[in-house]
Amino acid sequence: MNNDVKSRLLAPDSDAFPLSIFGGEFYVRRLTASEMADFEEKADQLTGPGETRELMLAASALILSALVDKDGVPEQGLPSPVELMKSRSYASITEALSKVQRFSYGTLEEAKKN
Repeated sequence: MNNDVKSRLLAPDSDAFPLSIFGGEFYVRRLTASEMADFEEKADQLTGPGETRELMLAASALILSALVDKDGVPEQGLPSPVELMKSRSYASITEALSKVQRFSYGTLEEAKKN
C-alpha cells in the first residue's frame, strides 16, 4: 500500500496544454518544481553583464524541455537551444519563457479564464 501511495505522489504531471509561442501553437507540460527552481537559481547567477547569451541558452533549453505532444509525451527531433537562439529573437524567447513559466506556476489558465 505504501508503495502505491509513493508512486502516485511521484508520478509526473502529464498535462498537455496548447500554448501560443513562437508564432504557432505548441503543447507544453508543467515543469516540475525542481526544474523551475534550478532554472531560477541559474538565472540569478547569470544576470550580470556579459551573461545574456548563457541566460538565453538556459531559457531556450527550458522551453524546449517543456514541449510535448498532445498526449503529454516529450517531443522528439527538436532543435538544440543554440539552433533556437539562431532563429529567434531575445524578445520571442523571453515571451515564450514567460508563458511556459506562468503555465507551470498555474497562473496562465487563470489569466485566460478572466
